[in-house]
Amino acid sequence: MRRVHWGQSTHTMESNESEIGENSSPSTIQIRQRALRVLILEDDAGCRELLRESLAKLGARVIHVEEAHCLAEFEKLIGAGAFDLCLVDLVLPDGLGIDMIHLARRQTPAPTVLVVSSLADEETVVQAILAGASGYVCKQDEPFGIANAITIAADGGSVISPSIAHHLMELLRKQPPPAPDTKDPGLTERESEILKLAAKGCNYRQIAEMTGTQPSTVYTHVRHIYEKLRVSNLQQALFEARLRRLV
Repeated sequence: MRRVHWGQSTHTMESNESEIGENSSPSTIQIRQRALRVLILEDDAGCRELLRESLAKLGARVIHVEEAHCLAEFEKLIGAGAFDLCLVDLVLPDGLGIDMIHLARRQTPAPTVLVVSSLADEETVVQAILAGASGYVCKQDEPFGIANAITIAADGGSVISPSIAHHLMELLRKQPPPAPDTKDPGLTERESEILKLAAKGCNYRQIAEMTGTQPSTVYTHVRHIYEKLRVSNLQQALFEARLRRLV
């Protein structure tokens, strides 16, 4: 476990806080609002150094950094202090970091979590995102890419390494398309007639004339069609009807 107080950054923030008032510039206030307290979960010394160098590019925004070398240290630190950004590895000496993402996101306020890991398989990436990670980058990425990802995460954005995005695209391509709902929606004979006329392009007035009813009655039937098909407009109703071969 390592605690890093960034002297220059801390001094800058304290100075800004004491000076903020009517004459403060927007840039000064902006720096204060974006102050970051960061928690790193990483057991490899070289990777920790890379992450520290990346954080240094954020300058005075980073006022406090703490490091955990295992899950137990991370759990202790995240419960004892408020952090704005967590940089999380997933393979640690005492287990996998997925649970730590859950733990971090349960904090109040919840920090942004960026995964920086050597794991890049689809299942792990999806688990991390579902656990609450806002981004996922590979340790094998160029240092510039990792630094850029950290900057995006610090600003509240989401980022995924191109190589991981490729894996996710492959995963989605393997998923079978959703099967259309073949359950009978229970349309009445009149509702089916109106739906078929609407599919031919007839409007309410024309449908009323062709069915010998009033436009208001047609409108009531159409509302019932929406409810039975679980849609909210005519375009959706016709799309659903074609999928189910109702028209």
